[in-house]
Amino acid sequence: MFRDTRPHGIRIPTHRETAEEWGEQIAVLRDAPRGWRFLLGRLSSDGYLCHLDLNYHLDGELVAVVQTSRPVPSGHRVGSLTTPRSQLSTFLANSDRLDPRIHLAPPDGPPTPGEVRLHGVPVPVEVHRSHGCRSALISRLPSQPGYAIVTAATEHWAAATDLALRPPAAF
Repeated sequence: MFRDTRPHGIRIPTHRETAEEWGEQIAVLRDAPRGWRFLLGRLSSDGYLCHLDLNYHLDGELVAVVQTSRPVPSGHRVGSLTTPRSQLSTFLANSDRLDPRIHLAPPDGPPTPGEVRLHGVPVPVEVHRSHGCRSALISRLPSQPGYAIVTAATEHWAAATDLALRPPAAF
């Protein structure tokens, strides 16, 4: 006989429940390539949902992450800020491209100009590169506070940088 030793009363919210808790639009790939699936991750600060990560996988391999973030309300004890470099290091570690003991991946040089498309409109960005992957920040989202960071393996960069904002009901 097997015994369930998990704590009772802890329930993982569905993607839709997390999106509804977020309550604002969420950055996603506008048209995810065939076979790409996503998992929705979340990060809270003092109980406030401040980051949503759409982790895109292809055949079980992490190929891209699109993070939507918003500022933590004033008065919270703990702030939360991510950067293209920190996201790039996290992506490299989570995709087994980098030793997880390295906290920030060394860049392959200074950031270079590039663009990300949001609803088909080009947005100029600075592209950070390390170990065959890229990351860029959209510093301002239209009609809501916050920002988005897209990170992907270089071979998937073109597909990963065509973004849209979707309402919670889309999940």
